[in-house]
Amino acid sequence: MVSPMKLPTMILAVGAIFAGMIARAEPITNPAFEKDRQAILRMAGEFSVEFRFQETLSLHEAYQANEKPYLEDAYETVKIAEDSGRRIVLQHILQVDKVVVKHWSHVWTYEDREILEFRGHRTWGTRMVAENEAKGAWTQRVTEVTDEPRYEGIGRWVHHAGSSEWTSDLSHRPLPRREYTTRSDYDMLLVTNRHTVTPAGWYHEQDNTKRVKRDGQDYPLCREVGFNRYLRVKDQDFAKANRYWEKTTNFWTQLRKIWETTTTTVPEIQLHEKVNGESFYQIVGNLTDRVTKGETISDTEIRTTIAPFLVTTTKAAQP
Repeated sequence: MVSPMKLPTMILAVGAIFAGMIARAEPITNPAFEKDRQAILRMAGEFSVEFRFQETLSLHEAYQANEKPYLEDAYETVKIAEDSGRRIVLQHILQVDKVVVKHWSHVWTYEDREILEFRGHRTWGTRMVAENEAKGAWTQRVTEVTDEPRYEGIGRWVHHAGSSEWTSDLSHRPLPRREYTTRSDYDMLLVTNRHTVTPAGWYHEQDNTKRVKRDGQDYPLCREVGFNRYLRVKDQDFAKANRYWEKTTNFWTQLRKIWETTTTTVPEIQLHEKVNGESFYQIVGNLTDRVTKGETISDTEIRTTIAPFLVTTTKAAQP
């Protein structure tokens, strides 16, 4: 067990090594690589979004699939938060009735050799990727609204006349936000994700299996399909979302880098849901409120905020 008190020093050391590795990365001139990059970058922009999820069949005798679909519409602007060549970060900003919420982000890394795999019960562990599996492939790491980890998969882009698509391997992920506070009858999702980019926008398809993993039990509960459509718009006013991003982008860059160095320091990480009655979402929300009022938050304060929520080990658990 690594003491949270030692994390700031450890994070600084690993961060320096990580930065040095990025600085020494060789440029890539492969035409296929550039096609991949452009497909990822085309997911940035302003969109009307439709979220659609439907349970399709039960996989357990005691469960009946929910016939009512989950349906939501919204507007999102997707920002290019980082582009360093072989690594691209896209940040979603959700705007509903002029209410702005920093939504999920996805980190795309070319020929990545490490995946942060969800183990269940707010625990993630590092899984190494074989060199032949990583060659020519991209990982996609999805993070929470607070930039804490959610899930990661690996796959390859395939390009057609007029479209490009990336399909992930089978990956584990926590309960989705749409059900996290309303359901407790399953523990994780097994997911295959597909992203398809077209001139009109892009589409996120999900093939989900809801899985129970607790008290010595491990079985699939039901299957679900997801279809999220992002269509480009020109007449929607994103001024409030853009102002929010301008005020907070530096803070989120700080927080993202600290999370990344934290998750690469040890092979397994677990997050407490609450500390002293407050969730991490509430704590980060307080910091963000200060940033939007013009205050600058230091890296040291961010690390101090994260540390009480972390439990780290020196040996990764198996899924």
